[in-house]
Amino acid sequence: MHARFDLGDSTTALARQLEHYLDAYPDETRTLLGLSAGTKIGVEVLDMELPVKLEQHTHAATLRIGRHDAQRVMAYTRSCNWANGIVLVPTLARLVFAGAFHGLRAGTPRAMRTFATSRQPDPTRNLGVLWGALNLLSLAGWLTLDRGDEDAEYALTPAGEYVVACVEHTRPLFEQLANATSVLQHLHALCHRTRIAADDSVLYAQLARICVAGWPELPIPATDLERQVNGQLRTAMDGLLLGPTWVALDMPVFDRQPDGQYSQSAPGILARLDKQPDGVAVGAWTQADPVVLHAAWALMCKFGMAEIDRETVRLTESGRIHRPIAAPYAGLPASYLRSYALLDELLFRNPDPLDIDRDGHIDRVMNVYASSGAGSGPASQEITTKILRALFDDTPLDRQPAGIADMGCGDGSALKRLAEYVITSTRRGRHLAAYPLLVIGADYNESARGRAAATLSALKDIAGVQVRVIAADISQPDRYDEAVAESGLTVGQPDGSVRPARLSDLLHTFMFLVHNRRLSVRRKDAAEAILERHLRTVDRARLRAVIDQHYAGVMTVSNQAELPIALDQIKRAFKVAYSDAEGLVPGYVAAADLIDFLTRWKRHAKHGFLIVEGHSPWAENLCARAPGGPDTWLRTEQLPSVFNWGMHFVSRQFMAPFNEFTLALTLAGLRPDSPIYGRIHPEGFPAPDLLSDYRFFSIANYVADPVDTVSA
Repeated sequence: MHARFDLGDSTTALARQLEHYLDAYPDETRTLLGLSAGTKIGVEVLDMELPVKLEQHTHAATLRIGRHDAQRVMAYTRSCNWANGIVLVPTLARLVFAGAFHGLRAGTPRAMRTFATSRQPDPTRNLGVLWGALNLLSLAGWLTLDRGDEDAEYALTPAGEYVVACVEHTRPLFEQLANATSVLQHLHALCHRTRIAADDSVLYAQLARICVAGWPELPIPATDLERQVNGQLRTAMDGLLLGPTWVALDMPVFDRQPDGQYSQSAPGILARLDKQPDGVAVGAWTQADPVVLHAAWALMCKFGMAEIDRETVRLTESGRIHRPIAAPYAGLPASYLRSYALLDELLFRNPDPLDIDRDGHIDRVMNVYASSGAGSGPASQEITTKILRALFDDTPLDRQPAGIADMGCGDGSALKRLAEYVITSTRRGRHLAAYPLLVIGADYNESARGRAAATLSALKDIAGVQVRVIAADISQPDRYDEAVAESGLTVGQPDGSVRPARLSDLLHTFMFLVHNRRLSVRRKDAAEAILERHLRTVDRARLRAVIDQHYAGVMTVSNQAELPIALDQIKRAFKVAYSDAEGLVPGYVAAADLIDFLTRWKRHAKHGFLIVEGHSPWAENLCARAPGGPDTWLRTEQLPSVFNWGMHFVSRQFMAPFNEFTLALTLAGLRPDSPIYGRIHPEGFPAPDLLSDYRFFSIANYVADPVDTVSA
């Protein structure tokens, strides 16, 4: 891993690190800070806790940030790169071994279908997964894809040509790494001896030793480009091992109960270090596999996360800072390792060998553990202070939503945090007797509903709070509405009477869920009809504002033409392709389905859709290499885009770039009634994920455009 990822050991060193980070793309940094072109930006790290603040001078500016926040910026960035490696290394290896780049030089195009048919006579059902795998390498800056359909062509970048050469040069090593996904998916179980497989433990330890030695088999880079890409590849290889290691050490043990639910039966390995931060004897974890644990500590020490002195292990300061970030971030892609263990099958034979509809493709327990730390937890902080405060504190009581309904509630943790905020920190919470708060968790998954019921039971004893957990499918809002009406929940009327609650009484929260829907629109002609119909009714002024912001220089909106944008143009605006049971889903088909989906929901959302949604940017925005030497930050290294896409393309999810997502919502007649929130780093830090082109996730409450209210 590049030295630039290491945490500086002083405030001065941290300041220089952040200056180097921000200076890789200075124009974007100035845009985020509202500075004029050419303004020199310095960073001052202070050994205290304080908000990130910009101080402007005549021709310069200083960004002041506390030491802890500065450390977290670097820890998030490093953790994302480790997580990226979990999906990047096996995908690269499998495509190279399959011949995707055989004889291909940088810049020479190859038709995706031509390659696919070299592997099997009729690759139709696999083309969506194959496009997703190629796009994953594009997000790393290693190849380009010219379009998002079955006729796509791909070409290696110079960086990609070098990476492919590295894999071919050390093929046995990369075969080991790709095959190790079948072991790494069980590393937590191996570590805690809930799975016994001595050969698997030995393989992990063997790979850990190679990693600790610095991957000596890799070729020595000769140019600045090669040195830069060599570091990127090594970091990914480190992450493939270190990411699952973090999960194995941090995640508690959960056992399945007779009722199908999971409950914690043992703490995580690192929990003992919480109680004894000065150190624990290496042999204290008698229940753990010593082969796995010894290798895990060796990796943690290699990367400065732990240290062992006289047979006593403890987390370093860097390890303590990284732990709440690195472990859940790694847990997200690691929960999909069972799919990556069968990646060859997905790409070239059966695209769904694990039965996605039955959740067989994912370690759901690990995913819920990771999601609580990496996504829903941090997101809920911005939801509460930025959006819920406006709705439940600033809005008059008689105009507030009757409550909160969280679709896809999972274990209910995020919903519980939101409800507790309303109860304890808003005017609504002080008037629950007159204005009761309805709290609804909805999920199609029975196991999730069971966990949610247990989580939300803590709210049932609060006077004025009514809780329900309901079986519901995000694709069927009308049935969900009926279930709410039959739940026994009621809302008061102005005349003092009550009636059954309906979805339209509630604020709806969709937390990382919109992309995880079943397609209702699949035929191209049906998609075209939906796009054309909404082009005829969209508010042209609103559409123009969105096009000017997200598609400047690519499209224009006409006031005179029958359609504000030609149908073919709007189709081309949706450039990212996806997969489902039939094969490749063109971006415009997925967009039309999203528009249709939101239109079906819109009449139920009088108080809005509070949508927290993940995004993966256009890969072309990440392929340009920053000016400077091999130690200059790559844009893809500053973002979690690779692992984010890597989770979703193997699981038939439709995670759109923020630009495309915003365009689809606009065509559906929705607009945000608040600024767009959602950030990885501390508030005030000008990180690239705040730019529309690079967003990792977004948070906003979307309401119907006034001109569209009648049609909704």
